[in-house]
Amino acid sequence: PDAADCSQREDWSWRICVGANPAYDAFPMQHQIFYPSGKGKSLWYDPVFCVETLDNELIWCKRHYRVTPRRHWSADEAGAPEGASPGAWTLNTLDNGMVSEEKWTTVDAADDLSWAVLHYSGAARRAGQSYVGALLCTPDGEWPADCRSGENLERIRRAFRSCDLELWELFGGTTEKSYMWDDTFTTWKEDNPPPLDRIGDISITSWRAKEREKAFADKQNA
Repeated sequence: PDAADCSQREDWSWRICVGANPAYDAFPMQHQIFYPSGKGKSLWYDPVFCVETLDNELIWCKRHYRVTPRRHWSADEAGAPEGASPGAWTLNTLDNGMVSEEKWTTVDAADDLSWAVLHYSGAARRAGQSYVGALLCTPDGEWPADCRSGENLERIRRAFRSCDLELWELFGGTTEKSYMWDDTFTTWKEDNPPPLDRIGDISITSWRAKEREKAFADKQNA
């Protein structure tokens, strides 16, 4: 059969519609880019998101995560075979000199990939900080039109409840509108397209070093 419209190839995997952690999910126009590594069974994850600076300017930011399969705790209780669990991943990155490790789980997803609910928990080791939350991800960043009422809405509600969250606790929008994709941001994006190119098979440390060199060269040429 033909692929569903929302599973057609784009430069991104998902856009974040709403999330449960204002400190983590509140950045506007978040693009999630997942792609396979050329080595082994791991993936790379390159989130691209917008940040408003102290000077009230909008800029694009980017991160680079290594993604490896992991075994979910429920697999042991269910007596599942040894090995990684489908939809369970560990994400690692280096952010501002601190190593962060996050555990991500696919809670539920529509058969046609028109939405997915992802749960995460993580920690920045040296800072002694931990965080937890969940995301509703869609291809365009808007709440799915057929999930604003009825059983489809209840299915998303159940997914978040399994993460100990209610829909009213989510940050970034409602079933009618995702504030992270409002006209203020999307109009700016038209003249400032996001850097959606894949970073590729390069270590997080090496990529960070290249970014510092690029920033220094840009400053010298300014």
